[in-house]
Amino acid sequence: MKAKLHFLEQDDVSSILNPAGPTPHIAGTKIIATIGPACHEVDQLVELLECGMSCARIDLTWGPVEYHKKSLNNLQLAIKQTRRLCAVLLDTLGRELMIRRSYTLDEQGWPKHEGSFDVERGAEVVVTTDIDAVASSSCLPITYPNFHNLVNVGDTLFIGRYLVSGADDSSLYLEVKSVEGNNVKCTAQNDAVMDGLLTVTHHSANEQDRMSMQADLPLLSEHDVHAIRDITTQFEVDFVALTFTRDGEDVDGLRDFLDKLGLEQTKILAKVENQAALYNFAGIATAADGVIISRGNLGLDVAPEKMARVQKEVISKCNLLGKPVIITRVVDTMATAPRPTRAEATDVANAVLDGTDGVLLGAETLRGKYPAITVKTVLAICRQAEEVFDYSGHFEWLTLQGEMDDRAMTRRKRTTSDEDLIVDPQASGHLATIQSGVVAPGQQAPCSTGSPLSRGTRTSLDLPDSSGSLPPLHKALPGGKAPGQAAVVSMQARAGGMPKVSSFGSLPRSLSDQSMRKRSMDGDRGLPVQPFTSQIDKAESIASTAVRTADKINAGLIIVYASSGRTASLVAKYRPKMPILTLVVPHLKSSTLKWELQGRSLARQCLIMRGVVPMLAAPGAGTNDHMLQEAVSAATKRGLVHAHDHVVCVMSIKDSLVVKVVTMDSIGTRCMRHTDSAQGSEVDLSKISGLAELSKSGAVLAPEIKLDTEPIPPRVPAMKA
Repeated sequence: MKAKLHFLEQDDVSSILNPAGPTPHIAGTKIIATIGPACHEVDQLVELLECGMSCARIDLTWGPVEYHKKSLNNLQLAIKQTRRLCAVLLDTLGRELMIRRSYTLDEQGWPKHEGSFDVERGAEVVVTTDIDAVASSSCLPITYPNFHNLVNVGDTLFIGRYLVSGADDSSLYLEVKSVEGNNVKCTAQNDAVMDGLLTVTHHSANEQDRMSMQADLPLLSEHDVHAIRDITTQFEVDFVALTFTRDGEDVDGLRDFLDKLGLEQTKILAKVENQAALYNFAGIATAADGVIISRGNLGLDVAPEKMARVQKEVISKCNLLGKPVIITRVVDTMATAPRPTRAEATDVANAVLDGTDGVLLGAETLRGKYPAITVKTVLAICRQAEEVFDYSGHFEWLTLQGEMDDRAMTRRKRTTSDEDLIVDPQASGHLATIQSGVVAPGQQAPCSTGSPLSRGTRTSLDLPDSSGSLPPLHKALPGGKAPGQAAVVSMQARAGGMPKVSSFGSLPRSLSDQSMRKRSMDGDRGLPVQPFTSQIDKAESIASTAVRTADKINAGLIIVYASSGRTASLVAKYRPKMPILTLVVPHLKSSTLKWELQGRSLARQCLIMRGVVPMLAAPGAGTNDHMLQEAVSAATKRGLVHAHDHVVCVMSIKDSLVVKVVTMDSIGTRCMRHTDSAQGSEVDLSKISGLAELSKSGAVLAPEIKLDTEPIPPRVPAMKA
């Protein structure tokens, strides 16, 4: 896959320096801020929301559950005060390794380590699993009791302060010299000052051995299980981030755990943090609702010269699937400075041009000195990059890649049996080839026998038991044996024989290619075969049509009626240059003991999709036309649409998806009749170049698609009693 090119049409370089106008809305790239001591008070959270934060991250890696619950309570107050939606993301500890150090709680309840110690280059440092050992410049007790069986001589260990960049004083690189019992003896490769919470990253000289050795690390820690259960009983959690995701079955395991807690609506964001995730990225991207490129840990596990390609590949794959993708570690210097470096500002802009949906801020807002300024600055950089983003080129690139995939699928099906038509969710894909020069394109990534990275297997320690609980943090296997001997059912055998499918993005090929399968079987039987057409599903056909239509008539807004979020995510996938207003109507759903109002979480979950502005409609708001009138009125107040603008709507009418084109009146407060030529509001569908041209241009039309241009009646005001 080749990188996308970005050609800027601006000829006058000096005009770029003109002051940028204010940002009228939160459409575009989204900002996720980590909540911590620097921004957990109500007034601070109000400022972050007003600056553009659309999602708040609670990191369970550090801090008591009670502190995080207080932060979430303050966030609720800030949301009520600003009347802005904000999603909540719980980030898990998972397979994170840490150095055990004593700490105390400050007056706010945040943990603090007392003192620091220096490590000099060339010094011997022992990493031990001895629970009685005390951290010092020569001894580092680790939380993982089986760590000595994880490493080999020649491996590299990175030990650094929580959320450091890897290039500051709190970053220590160790080379393993020997393993003696529970002690791993190392030599320091640089001078460092060890301070705060210390995390450990292991980089093995033999990647295949490391994959096998790390198999007994649990999916969630005991702290994660307790925190998720406790927090979700009091607060609505929209996302859970899975740390150090290895494969798609890790995502399935977390999905099972959340479902047992009654959190079916909570979405899962898989964190790509090491080479294991890259080897199995196809399965991860298919199973997860979104992807976080955790560039801090990933940058330690991947050669520096490969990082740019890794980022572009992962973002491109997520763009093709229509899954939200988020990058981390963008403006580390703003933790202590009010302005990013030139490299950081360019890095943010390039990520936006690559196609990222959002930017996650870590230390910059958790403990930084300028959390609000950081949010405002990063958002301003994103907006400038969005102004020169090649929207048309992105649309054509997506449709071209889809056609290439379809043709490759057709060729593959001509040589395989019907039982083999389901795409392997754990296929390594092209990402495996960029880690080293050893793996050739199309080859399977190296996996040892019994490794959880091998297809259809996983360690029994990774799955919740019948009560929904998970094993203790870093529990060792009996006898210290390598895990992976207990296999579980594969993805296809779950849930009544069907895999669980994310409600975001494109459907997996195994579920959306039914007509292509029939086409292949007809050919085998000697029956007439229909000419080749793109086999994207109906919702994606609608989404691409809506975006192409909006582009052709230069619409000011796209409105999508959302029930599951798939159509909204697919419209966002095609990156229209105009905002996407997602209209969510809450509805009551009965459970065993109570009624629950659902739909609010979906509106918040849309806040991590690029270009999407969610709006909650009143339950029982009336007909589609009445809700549409309410939506355009709200969009006018927020500056999303103006007088005489065309609006493209995606809605369901009588069980059929419909693309509807309406026009704002001369005041810009409501939609008006298209046949009212005296007001200059007539829409000539010839400007859309006809259905045939839309189909040729990549907006593939399914038979169910209708272009509706009927007028929208103005809402009749209610009679006063």
